[in-house]
Amino acid sequence: MLGKLRPVGSRIPVADGASATRNLPWHRDYQTEFTASGTDALAMAVSLAISRKEPVSGPEVLIPAYGCPDLVAAIVAQGAKPVLVDLIPDTGFMDDSQLKSAVTPRTVSVVAPGLLGIPERLDLLSKLCRELGLFLIEDSAQCFPPASTEHPWADAVIVSFGRGKPINLMGGGALLVRNELYKEAMEVIDQFSLLKVKTGLVWGLKRRLFHLLMARVPYYVLEKLPFLRIGDTSYKECSAVHRLALPESLVRTGIGEFFTRPLVHPLYDSELKVLEDRGWKKLAGNGSSAREPRIRYGLLAPTQDLRDRADQALNNAGIGSSRFYRQALPNIEGLHELFGSGHFPVAEDFASRLLTLPCHEDVRPDDIALIVRILQGLDDH
Repeated sequence: MLGKLRPVGSRIPVADGASATRNLPWHRDYQTEFTASGTDALAMAVSLAISRKEPVSGPEVLIPAYGCPDLVAAIVAQGAKPVLVDLIPDTGFMDDSQLKSAVTPRTVSVVAPGLLGIPERLDLLSKLCRELGLFLIEDSAQCFPPASTEHPWADAVIVSFGRGKPINLMGGGALLVRNELYKEAMEVIDQFSLLKVKTGLVWGLKRRLFHLLMARVPYYVLEKLPFLRIGDTSYKECSAVHRLALPESLVRTGIGEFFTRPLVHPLYDSELKVLEDRGWKKLAGNGSSAREPRIRYGLLAPTQDLRDRADQALNNAGIGSSRFYRQALPNIEGLHELFGSGHFPVAEDFASRLLTLPCHEDVRPDDIALIVRILQGLDDH
């Protein structure tokens, strides 16, 4: 086998004139501020949440115990403390009762990530946050369009344009702020410096190189280079937060291309149904999330052993499956000191059984047929 289907990543657009007249999907309810990354956007949102609360010593932000370590970095960068909430079994959703129990007079915000293209239950969280006077942030870095596009559940929304995200612009992000909060928010947002971005010759060459490396043979070679640490998860501090003068026409073109991508996850849904009797579970979406492309397909194995053997067999066969973050947040490299000996059994179980499958535009029906054969052929014991 010489070649491998990459686990994630879609093609990068080039701005076109026709897209200039399109509205952003959230234009009715939210104002947009482009940022240097999705992490920077979240850091700004946390700063905004802190500014809206009476001054408190050691502000706290609630997040799920399984998620991207960049959530932690963005919160810590604003001098706040991330407080972890365990999950509902077999989902990426935060446990409601534990979330309520975690609220203290220092809590300023709840961050609700849309894990693997499946948004959190924002209607429920919005009601809870309004009752408790908390600022709700929808983290839509892995989920497009944001669920708050249909209904403005969240006070602020985070979007990312990184390489493994739904709209790939090789970097950048956006902070969306509800219209009625925007004037007040500008006093906070304007405190962050503005960077310029050039989409000229060098940017175009990087785009071509990225597309070249997405192909199966180049990706196979790239993954063999140990110093790149492709697929590793570790904690990195967010040392600086910036706004970004991102060309809006490029964003609009990327969004337009996203909506034209083929839907891959419905084929997974139908072909992998045979595994349900053997204890496998898919991460299910609802509403508009079930109708839009995803960046990865999430599947929970019956046991960690079976998940690990499935991941190895798929990768040996040239399919870029992934164990994703691999650990609950307290167990990720660099975060143990911050969270100490906190125990989150559901999040740890979720991390031990999660397997993600490629769901981008280059996944072919014969790839999915191969995945099904491999998973069906694994011994359950």
